[in-house]
Amino acid sequence: MATDKRRIAFTSEDGDHLGAYYLPVDSVDCEDGDFSGLTAMGTAILRGRSFARSDLYWAILCDSDLSGCNFEGADLRGGNLIGAVLVGCNLRDADLGLDALGGATRLQGSDLSGAILHRCRLQGAQYDEHTRFPTGFDPQVAGLIETAPRR
Repeated sequence: MATDKRRIAFTSEDGDHLGAYYLPVDSVDCEDGDFSGLTAMGTAILRGRSFARSDLYWAILCDSDLSGCNFEGADLRGGNLIGAVLVGCNLRDADLGLDALGGATRLQGSDLSGAILHRCRLQGAQYDEHTRFPTGFDPQVAGLIETAPRR
């Protein structure tokens, strides 16, 4: 029986099942997938993966190492990226703005050093004094909202 989908499963470094997802059969890595609601807190298993054009709406990726990931054109609205390491990520054309209910993407304490933020929608996303941005990036000009540091 032919299928137009392929299955991908994520497990934590400890072997705990994090979720199984179906992708278009011709997609590369994790591109064009629906990972909405993915919960992968404090892991490094996604580091360097390509999530181009994928749906990561309301994903919980706090304290995870996402270094070098490709999120070009991805939907990360409403995501929890508190304390995430996003060093060198490609966020070109990604949407990290408000979700459909007006909830903010949370970037408090995240490290976006060296991230590509060209045409990234950040209007309403939250950051704090510990959030690190690429050199020369002005979060207020981009429409981010400064909040108190996380506890």
